[in-house]
Amino acid sequence: MRLRAAISFAALMGVSGAGQADDSRVPESPAFEGVQAFLQTRRVSGALRADYFHAAKRPDQGSDLLGVTAQIKTLPELGERIDGKLEARITNPALNRDGASQSRLLEGFVTLHLAQADLRIGKQIVAWGRADGINPTDNLTPRDYTVLLPFEDDQRFGTTAIKLDTYLSPQHTLTVFISPFFKPAMISLPTAGRTLRETTPARTLANSELGLKLDKIGEGLDGSISYFHGFSLLPDLRLLGSNPVEPILESHYDRINVLGADFARNFGRFAVRGEAAYVDTRDTAGDDPGIKNPYLFWIIGIDRTFFEEMNVNVQFFQRRVRRYHAPEGIADLQARAVALLNALIDGQRDRISNGISFRVSNKWFNNTLEAEVFAVLNLTRRDRFIRPLLTYAFTDHWKGTVGAEVYGGAADTQFGSLKPRRGVFAELRYGF
Repeated sequence: MRLRAAISFAALMGVSGAGQADDSRVPESPAFEGVQAFLQTRRVSGALRADYFHAAKRPDQGSDLLGVTAQIKTLPELGERIDGKLEARITNPALNRDGASQSRLLEGFVTLHLAQADLRIGKQIVAWGRADGINPTDNLTPRDYTVLLPFEDDQRFGTTAIKLDTYLSPQHTLTVFISPFFKPAMISLPTAGRTLRETTPARTLANSELGLKLDKIGEGLDGSISYFHGFSLLPDLRLLGSNPVEPILESHYDRINVLGADFARNFGRFAVRGEAAYVDTRDTAGDDPGIKNPYLFWIIGIDRTFFEEMNVNVQFFQRRVRRYHAPEGIADLQARAVALLNALIDGQRDRISNGISFRVSNKWFNNTLEAEVFAVLNLTRRDRFIRPLLTYAFTDHWKGTVGAEVYGGAADTQFGSLKPRRGVFAELRYGF
């Protein structure tokens, strides 16, 4: 029944959107335009989506998944100086695998606009960093890396917090972020042959997270300096012992302190962007394989627009780990396996690791057809990730996307360990 419903929904969306390319668009009916106008005046938007995924992000999901998603966003105006945002998503990523429906409030907050400041209270997404797709300073709010579509907007969800933006001048903004409600990123950990126990920090005032950022825009150079005192969004694993059948692991989230900076500068059709963060952890001596080591992570890149719509972006990044100890030096086999898994999660497989990222995109036919290739190559271990995308807008509301995720490299590398997740995906979306 669920499979038939998914196929019927996808077919309905496809029939409704077919044959309406840019040069032959069919005008909407007056009643439909009236509904659109009603939603726009009340600042309501959203999307209905039908998806296919060849590979899942979790071992328990199987493959060849058919899913549906509904998402809605409203931006209510609650007064002359108060407005807000409410955005929620309900999805079933595996209708044909008896998957369970999942709902999530992505953001829900109110904003008070003062003379020289904006105060935002509630569940919110706060993304820091100016680099393209790889952001060392983006440590405040989590992502869900188990969602099937590999897009930033699909991965991000909010944390309940207070954020105050104070406008010191037209060019300078001071941001203060405070949250006692830590929420970690969601990743798929290999649990086969292991017992895994997750622990998260208690939600107390003593465990509150603090972020500070001084941001500058204009006069040719944009940039910021920042500080974050909170918890790592990614877990570390610790070997607790073993039972007669398998080892027992604990996933935990430790305090970190992050000093960060970023900048962006345009030179005609060229743009240069950079970002860096020094992350101080509890393992100052570097001898605890259950806690990530302190490290410096930086990235710099350049992009340029060619012709009318073709954009090319190339970045170089480096991670330098302090007090590095190779996992291979651990004598105990179980402890060595856990240390290696931590190194893969934290990107600390080597003392110094270098990499490059590459993104090229172009648009045609009045921007209705768009193609993009994004790739990351870890130069040190030679593992890699490639994501090609092709998107076509049938009408102003209907859009189709096809793409793939390709991972390569040895099994003991960051991207090589993800090879079981490689595959193609497709989506048909109706936006309103």
